[in-house]
Parts: sequence; structure tokens; C-alpha cells
Amino acid sequence: MKILVIHNLHRSGSASGDDGVYSREAALLEKMGHKVIRYTLSNDEFDRKGSLGKTSVAFQIPWSMTSARTILDIVRKERPGVAHVHNFFPLLSPSIYYTLKAEGVRVVQTLHDFRFMCANAFFMRDGLICEDCKGGPSLRSVKYGCFKGSRLQTIPVAAMIKLHSMRGTFRRKIDTYICLTDFQRDIFGGAGFERAKLVVKPNFVEDRTSGVAKAGEYAIFVGRLGEEKGVRTLIEAWKNLPEIPLKIVGDGPDAAAFRALASARNAENVEFLGYLSNTECMKILSSARFLVMPSIWHETFGLTAVEAFSCGKPVIASNLGGMADIVDDGRTGFLFAPGDPADLAQKVSELWNDPRGCEAMGRAARQEYEEKYTPERNHEMLMSIYSAVIAGSKGNS
Repeated sequence: MKILVIHNLHRSGSASGDDGVYSREAALLEKMGHKVIRYTLSNDEFDRKGSLGKTSVAFQIPWSMTSARTILDIVRKERPGVAHVHNFFPLLSPSIYYTLKAEGVRVVQTLHDFRFMCANAFFMRDGLICEDCKGGPSLRSVKYGCFKGSRLQTIPVAAMIKLHSMRGTFRRKIDTYICLTDFQRDIFGGAGFERAKLVVKPNFVEDRTSGVAKAGEYAIFVGRLGEEKGVRTLIEAWKNLPEIPLKIVGDGPDAAAFRALASARNAENVEFLGYLSNTECMKILSSARFLVMPSIWHETFGLTAVEAFSCGKPVIASNLGGMADIVDDGRTGFLFAPGDPADLAQKVSELWNDPRGCEAMGRAARQEYEEKYTPERNHEMLMSIYSAVIAGSKGNS
């Protein structure tokens, strides 16, 4: 099968978030013998432009003729059976869907976030969940400066969402949407997206461990150090857990503020390790007792949870979004009330003080990984989705 895989990279060489998912899926398809045509642009190109160049790019966010022409050339040369789009924002623009459909290419779109409805893609505003635009795109996002806290920068993003909602682009030009969890499918279905087009296929991680390891001597958080990840809740919980070491892996815009908060709360058992490579992260994760995911936004998936499962480690996560779909409360970890430090501290203490129970949860987590999140299982699901899309094309011919 010949597959055109399209992605607007956040950063060249990035292995995290949807950049990492795109790279892993494309490599998996190639490993399984499929012909993969990769087309990527990187936001590095945008960052290198001067103010005039950035303004020009901003005007192309709703519609890029350059991207449409490039995709047209690729399609006419390669004639793929399926185009799998991961991210079109901001350089590619939704114009690519029109080219693909005009050339008779079936389109699969992975929904990594909520960009089709929300200007900042996270359904968050001022550190709280906001679903004002869930029922339909609203120009209120400009009023609140939802994209990067800037009204000016929000204008082209809001215009893109509004324009393509009115034109029905996302509903008419995409044949199948891949949702990462049942929760995400419910969100998009409730927002008016055709439920028959919404299928659930989780992300996957490579199996680079030997399975279940003994319970370690510290808990771990891995992720971006931003308010949406719930690190503030994490630190507030840990001020009452002086006997439990915590390692925080990652960097982000609020790293300095979180370090200061930990110092102010006398949380001397909290260690900030900064950014580490995925290999280093996995090594530290495999030696932890469990992973904590305290996010306060609707995580569409939660790849670090699956990485923990692959290591045979249970996860304590917010009872929110995709995390609640991944963690089976009481079997593969615990769920706690989002943003509640006291409830988080109680769950952490309970799991920490029950090493045997923790290891039993770790075994269940490993089994969950083997059943749902391996590359082999993911390939089966992808092929099923592609085959159904192609069959639908033949049925409509």
C-alpha cells in the first residue's frame, strides 16, 4: 500500500508529542513493507523569518496556495492510495484537503488536539478548562487572545477555524478521523462531527524494556512544565509527602516558577532533572515506583502513561480527558480529582505504602500495554482503518 503521510512539525528533530507519533507511525509503516511518502514542513522555517515574512505566513494560515500546489505535485507523481494527515497547522493550512479530495485521494486525519474547534488547541483559558468554542467556532477567542495570549496572533487562527467551519472543510473533505481515546471521540461527536467517521486508535510505544521491574524508590513525573500539566497541583501535594522522593523530568515555560514554588513549600524531596532524551527518560522511568500525571486539561491521550505501562509501572492520573480512558482505576493505577492536591497526596501515599499492590498493578499495566499499545497491534489497527477508507472509495465510485 502506498501512503502519503503529511505533518507540520513543531520543531525539526522533535521526538515528543504529535511530532513523535508521526515519526513512529511512518517508520512502523515502512518497517512493515509499505511505501511511505513523507511530506513535512517545520515551524523552524517560520521562526527564521523576519517580521514581514511572519506576517505573510500568518495570512496563509487560513489558506496556503503554496502547500496546495506542492501536495498536488506529490499526488500526481506518486499516486498514493491514502493520505494520512497528522498536523496541518500553521504552514500547510486546510487547503491541502481540497487538493487531496480533488485528486481522488482518501484522507485520514489523526486528531492530536482540538485545533479544529479551539484556537489554542487545548480547550483551556487562564489555566482552566474552557469549552466555549466546542459547540462551534467563536470569534471570542480573539477577545481573549487564546492563541499565545495575543489578540493579534489569534486573528488568523480564529479566521481559519471560522472559514473552514462555514465551508464544511473538516466535515466534507476528510474521510476518517482517528481519535486517540473514547473521550476524544465523544468530544468531537458531541460537537457535530459525523460519528461514523470517528474511529479510535491509540498511540503506541516501542517495547524497550524487559517487562515488570521491582518497585523503585521514587515517584516520577515526565512532561512539559506548563500550567496545563498540573505541576502546581503536584508540588502542592508533595509538600505533605516528605518521605516520598519525586523526580520531575522535563522543561517548559513555567519551569522557573515551579522550582520556586517547590522551594517555597520546602519540598526538598522534589528533584528537577530538566530535559532528558527519551532514552534517558525511559531508563529513569523503568526504575521508578510509579508515574504521576496530574494534568488539568483534556489530555487527548497521555503517551507517558503508556510508556510507564510498557515498563510495568502503574500510573496515578487526573480523572479527566484521555487519561481516564487509559488508567483503569484500582487495576493499572489510581485516578484522582483534577487539581486536588489532597486527593492526589492520598492516592500517592496509598500506592507508595503498598509495594506488593503496586507491583500487582504494574503487572496489570504491562498486560494492558501488550494487549493495546504495541507496534504490532497498532499496525493492525492502522491497516484496518486504511482498508475501510479505500473500500469506501470503491463503494462510492
